[in-house]
Amino acid sequence: MRKKDRFVCWIWVAPFVKQYLLTNFKVDDPDWPELVNISTDKTLDVLFRSRLVKQSHRYDKRIQSGNYKYRNCKIALEITKSDFYQYGWSLTPTDEAALSTAMEIRCRTMLMTYLSVAYMVTPVLSTCIRQFYEKFHFDEFTWPPDSIRRIWNRDRTVDKSALKTNLNEKINEIILVQLFKNGTISQQGKEAYENI
Repeated sequence: MRKKDRFVCWIWVAPFVKQYLLTNFKVDDPDWPELVNISTDKTLDVLFRSRLVKQSHRYDKRIQSGNYKYRNCKIALEITKSDFYQYGWSLTPTDEAALSTAMEIRCRTMLMTYLSVAYMVTPVLSTCIRQFYEKFHFDEFTWPPDSIRRIWNRDRTVDKSALKTNLNEKINEIILVQLFKNGTISQQGKEAYENI
């Protein structure tokens, strides 16, 4: 498909959202290095198309005053030819901010889910952040560690004392089950050990 045959809508996003979109929805086209097609993700696709169809101008003045300066990367979202001719190819600043915010929430959910689990195993946040970078193809430029630390300190739900207690209980439970399966302890012994 030639470059002029593609129909796109350009939006401003944060660098980590751009990396997320390129990793998950990138279209393999040498003419368009930053083209993504979110039609495979029904939630994002419905959100995007509804913003194209019914545009809102509610917060346009507030958004244009510069509240979202961290959204400094542009990404091209592919749209169908019929949507292009029927609804257009641009979003209002209000709709663009709402779509970007929805994608940021998705990225933060992914971050917090991974960090919460990784923190249980390795309670050193910098190590967990490095592992997150390696696993999900982010780096210090697309999502700075300071930003991740602020998100972690604000939104974490891990209570360290409860974590240690729960982790010890789970480890003890796994050990008892394995000892019972191996025949080292009996059912009666297993029940006695569990009630301690």
